[in-house]
Amino acid sequence: MTTPNQTPTEFPKVIAVVGASSSLGALMLSQLETTLPNCQLVAIDDHPLIRPVRQVSAYRMEPNRTGAILTIEDIPEIMQMKAWDLVLDNRRLTIADAPDVFHLESVDSVIHVGSHYDRPNSRAFLEDSLHWVQACRLGGVRQFVYISDIRVYGAGSQNPVPVTERFEAEPAPEHRSLLEAESKLREGLHEPENQGGLNIAILRSAMSVGPAASSPVADELLWNTLASGKNGNVPIQLIHQHDLINAVVFAITHQLDGIYNVAGSGVIGTRGFRDMCKTGTKKTRIPQNRAVSKKLNLAKHPLIVSDTKLRQAAGFKSKFSSEQAARAFCHSYLMEPSTRYERSAQQ
Repeated sequence: MTTPNQTPTEFPKVIAVVGASSSLGALMLSQLETTLPNCQLVAIDDHPLIRPVRQVSAYRMEPNRTGAILTIEDIPEIMQMKAWDLVLDNRRLTIADAPDVFHLESVDSVIHVGSHYDRPNSRAFLEDSLHWVQACRLGGVRQFVYISDIRVYGAGSQNPVPVTERFEAEPAPEHRSLLEAESKLREGLHEPENQGGLNIAILRSAMSVGPAASSPVADELLWNTLASGKNGNVPIQLIHQHDLINAVVFAITHQLDGIYNVAGSGVIGTRGFRDMCKTGTKKTRIPQNRAVSKKLNLAKHPLIVSDTKLRQAAGFKSKFSSEQAARAFCHSYLMEPSTRYERSAQQ
């Protein structure tokens, strides 16, 4: 595993976002367009984009369950031009076409939204992660960023505070698929064919909230932690979605390789969070998801991670604290009076 310098080596020219129609993917395209105005964007998903983007080539995915990655050379020569015409005319492709699309679009970096994908076929989306790594290698991509989350660690009394990337991940049974998707990528970190080629950065984020509301990990854990900790003041760690996207940009520009935690500074207690969830004098009812595993009870075993490795490798520091991210979350749901939000922002 390499240790990059804190100075960006090269800014990306073309970035592809896999899962671009998800809430985080759409916000990411918008923020990338502002942060990297000279960068061309490529959007890939099996759903249409939910927000307009100026400099983007959009492709729609077709189901591909062959279990193998093919290139255009694998198609009989007499059919190759027709195959490409179909891909380029209707902008529909399978993962088998991805290496050639990456080459055609001159893609140098790929972002996979991973476990933050909030479409109905999220499990199949995770299962395809290794295929996307293979497509990146075949397409000459230099950086692959995969966004995971803290559910891979699990939550138990044995967890240290904070949890570092060296801690052995022991997710709950219903979250094994998250770790399995990561494991396929981690195997690729040490393959001989990866040396000097594709860098793979896995970002394990805290519960991400912000302008795009919440994320699958926050939807599952946040409300239950607030409800379970109603008689105490359990610490909660969040990451503002703008900070998460900036961490992705840092991973690309610093060509990171390995696993990195991402979190906002500090924590916010459940008592303070519940106070934010007030509209005037009437409290917002906090829903509870009964499907959450009892083995992942953050009210009983808080899960706080360290982002020191990312700060040392790329000089990344979150702009928003966990408390500010919580406030943005409440504001996006219109649960907080605007006057209180504006007064806090001025402080």
